[in-house]
Amino acid sequence: MERKGVKEENVLKKFWKWLWESESWWSYIVFLILVFIIIKFILLPGLGLIFGTSLPLAIVESSSMDHNSLSETSLIGGHDICGREFSEGKFFNIDDYWQTCGKWYEDRNITKEQFEKFKFKDGFRKGDIMIILGKKDTHVGDVIIFNAGRTNPIIHRVISQSPLQTKGDHNSEQLPEEKNIDNSEIVGVAWGRIPYLGWVKLFFVETLNKILK
Repeated sequence: MERKGVKEENVLKKFWKWLWESESWWSYIVFLILVFIIIKFILLPGLGLIFGTSLPLAIVESSSMDHNSLSETSLIGGHDICGREFSEGKFFNIDDYWQTCGKWYEDRNITKEQFEKFKFKDGFRKGDIMIILGKKDTHVGDVIIFNAGRTNPIIHRVISQSPLQTKGDHNSEQLPEEKNIDNSEIVGVAWGRIPYLGWVKLFFVETLNKILK
């Protein structure tokens, strides 16, 4: 039994050395497969149990919560935010943002002073990873993730509780799916943010989609 155990240990050492030190394409492929397995079947389920949700980490796949003026979402080629066009792109601090977007919220009885106390008051960007807590009790200003009958869930800010409604900070208006959200559709509430790390996955997914088109 000892010889068998020693032999198995040597095999594992050789495999580990090959995985980390080999420059072959196969070692990279096997490494990526192992990373995927660990994240998919160990890390995410473990975090799900801790945070009480089926989706403890969510990659932001659009710019609907971005507080930058962007060209990629513009319909006429300029840089836009909240439906307004700008000659060049820039980051909007809270004063800039409110000057541009604030009337929409004020018409719904949300003041600048309230908005400044909201979590993620400066929004977040495509490619960020959001840390999600699985709770259903929400407040105006919370960023929630919910299922809306789409392929991917939506992650937007709560702007009303009767009925429960959300809106993307960057968007000029609400989506039809977020004007009357059922409590059962809520996956959780965003608690933290890991900037840019989600681009590791988004890059491969978007590249693959372009190739398959």
